[in-house]
Amino acid sequence: MTSKSICLNLSDRRNGRRPAKPSVVPGNESRLAASFAHEISNPLQSLIDLLHLIAGEEATLSRDVRRYLTLAREEAGRISQIAHAAMNGFGTAAGREEANVPEILDSVLRFYRSRFETQGILVTAHYCCPDGNLLVYVSALRQMFSNLLLNAADAMPNGGKIHTRISKAQEWTGQQRRGLRVTFGDDGCGIATDALQKILEPFFTTKGVSGNGIGLSLVKDTVQKHDGALRVRSSTKPGRSGSVFSIFLPAVELKQLSRPDSRAA
Repeated sequence: MTSKSICLNLSDRRNGRRPAKPSVVPGNESRLAASFAHEISNPLQSLIDLLHLIAGEEATLSRDVRRYLTLAREEAGRISQIAHAAMNGFGTAAGREEANVPEILDSVLRFYRSRFETQGILVTAHYCCPDGNLLVYVSALRQMFSNLLLNAADAMPNGGKIHTRISKAQEWTGQQRRGLRVTFGDDGCGIATDALQKILEPFFTTKGVSGNGIGLSLVKDTVQKHDGALRVRSSTKPGRSGSVFSIFLPAVELKQLSRPDSRAA
């Protein structure tokens, strides 16, 4: 069989329970990840300091170089946030804030545009929601979008197409909550059936020595943090191969987050 799908509803609301605090990397694996993050944090801080010094010479730089420098500082800052989150068990210190989800995705697409162009990858984006604002964990959401895009690009070493879409939607099952559905589709090599059931597990990778198995497990963690749902479809059939990741992000009101039984941000 060359085509298969999995569907994960990472919400406990269907059973009337608050969702449990996610724990993506348990036990020894968590300590190992925290150790790696600690080793990364020191040279990373040096890199951030060097970028800050270069920014002091901004007046002598061209407009394009200044833009690249700004992007580099933003990305280094994001890596720092991820490292600190890993040292705290892959948690996120920042709470939810209202943000425009299409704008978050668009900023990630702009950052990777030149990279994808050099790889022969065409990316399309369709935003079918006049009001795409939700209460979200912005940094985690941006990292999730980045992971999904890079994962799709890795599946197309000879170029291809990535389609992204954000639309208003209703939950597939459970309470049928309203929210946004974010979809990433590619025409890459696809995911083998036996690997499809494992791709969201920490440290599982199909990329050999070039993969660390963290990216998609963090995607699962981010969906869970948002009390959402994730569906993955993939095919390895020649001529019709590819993968589709569909994420449902429920709309949450501020008053729901401020209830006594709400999870701490």
